[in-house]
Amino acid sequence: MEKIKNFMADRYGLDQLSVALMVLGCVLTAALSFLRVPYYRLIGLLPMALSLWRVLSKQREKRYAENLRFLRFWNPLREQTVAWWNRMRDREHRYYKCPTCKKRLRVPRGRGNIEITCPHCGTKFKRNTGGTRS
Repeated sequence: MEKIKNFMADRYGLDQLSVALMVLGCVLTAALSFLRVPYYRLIGLLPMALSLWRVLSKQREKRYAENLRFLRFWNPLREQTVAWWNRMRDREHRYYKCPTCKKRLRVPRGRGNIEITCPHCGTKFKRNTGGTRS
C-alpha cells in the first residue's frame, strides 16, 4: 500500500473530466459492441486511456486548466437538463416565455384563459392554462 501511495504522491488524480471520459468510454464500448465490425469496440478504449493518462499525469496545472474548461461547458448543460426535467415533472404549473424579454414564467394549471403579467418587463399577454391532468 505504501508503494501505491508513493507512486501517486505527485500525480494529478481523479477529477470530473476523467470520470466523464471513463463513462464515455464505457458507453462507447457497450454501444459499439453491438456492431458486427471487428475492432470497433477498441474505439471505446481511447477515452478510457486518455482518462488514465490524465489521472497519472504529473502536470497538475495543465490538467486543472483542462478540467476547468470542461466544467465551463458541462455545468450549464447539466443545470439546463435538470431544470428541464423538473419542469416536465411539474404537474401543478405551466411554463411560458414572455414574448418581450423571453424570461420563463410559471403559472398555475387549470385556470383557463388568463392574462399573465411578466414581473421582469411588465408585458401583459393572454394564455390558456388548460384543465388539470388526471
